[in-house]
Amino acid sequence: MKYAFTHANLLDGSRDMEVRPSMTVLVENDKIVSLKEKGSVPEGFEEIDLQGRYLMPGLINAHVHLPGTGKPTNASEASDLAAKVDKSKLMQTVLSSVVKKNILTSLNAGITTIRSVGEVSYRDLANRDMINIGKYVGPRVLACGYGVTVHGGHTDGLMGIPCETPEECVKVIRDNAAKGADWIKIFVTGGVFDAAVKGEPGVVRMPYELAKASCDEAHKLGFKVASHTESTEGVRIALKAGVDTIEHGARMDEEIIRLYKENGSAVICTIIPALAIARLPGEMTKMTEVNQYNAEVVMENIIESAKQALANDIPVGLGTDASCPYITHYALWREVYYFAKFCGASNAFALHTVTLRNAEILGLSEITGSIEDGKCADLIVTEQNPLEDLTALKDVSLVMARGHFIREPKVKRIDYIDQELDKLL
Repeated sequence: MKYAFTHANLLDGSRDMEVRPSMTVLVENDKIVSLKEKGSVPEGFEEIDLQGRYLMPGLINAHVHLPGTGKPTNASEASDLAAKVDKSKLMQTVLSSVVKKNILTSLNAGITTIRSVGEVSYRDLANRDMINIGKYVGPRVLACGYGVTVHGGHTDGLMGIPCETPEECVKVIRDNAAKGADWIKIFVTGGVFDAAVKGEPGVVRMPYELAKASCDEAHKLGFKVASHTESTEGVRIALKAGVDTIEHGARMDEEIIRLYKENGSAVICTIIPALAIARLPGEMTKMTEVNQYNAEVVMENIIESAKQALANDIPVGLGTDASCPYITHYALWREVYYFAKFCGASNAFALHTVTLRNAEILGLSEITGSIEDGKCADLIVTEQNPLEDLTALKDVSLVMARGHFIREPKVKRIDYIDQELDKLL
């Protein structure tokens, strides 16, 4: 497990990265051990001649749900399936295999770290553990297990356990901790799927007291907290409660900007799921006219949130919300593309965001996110220069995850989904 990547056009993941031509990167086991210009290959290292292809850190998807593939389903159908899974060992086994397939799809698309933010029957934790003990080669997985929600709240009956009191929130968090969760997820507001009328996405569902109790318990146990939040008032409540990441986001006022900075919190930008629901025909996505209208509202809020965050030096990360209608587990390149297009980020900064910035937000920057001596060997290779065209990330020709080398990564694409989303580029 000693490799020498030679003749690499290197993109290191830094904020203002530029191509460093003709670089050699040495990898031993799971670590990057040397970066140098040209030079001979040391004895015992297998040479991988990149012939001028582009070597960069593996991508990090900071917001996914692992049970779905992106093929459209509505909330009712998904909830019915989740209820069956919890009652059946066989269904849990089936779901585990689906989750594994989605994890491997991510890996073959160049995603070497994922954070799952609300799952069914702890299948994310089960697969993370299988990867970590070597049952199969996969990306690094940060798993939340079930989220904390309220009765009638977002993902009630699906990926969230409903609570009515602070004590019930604490119990869910302790249960997640006992099962080995890496993060805690709460659902402060509603979203596109559960809004009853036009203009209502992001209505506050979780009272401040429950959000505060959840954050206090999670932080006491050493966990960070992510919050599904899609309205300005919801963001205010979540930040006052102490969340570490706002998922999706909404327009900020001066108080919210101050709270972000006081907390050191970040916002995770997820443009593509709202874009797909808002702009594709409802008969394709299984969404109603109300869903589509509200998705447009949410998308505008997400974009404005990210722009305001960038303008105020608030950390912004990127995720796909994979499993939403038309959002596959290989679609992270689209989120990177839209982040640059709609939020005004340079290509270099967009690449930095999906690598080192995401690693910083997730507490992994000492381990991954950039190509440096001593960092984990999480690497991808593209044929074209993504600094010039971010769609170069669509097809990766090599992937290395924690030193495990995938020489011919292959993604099984869903053609009809890709064809429709390509129209939105």
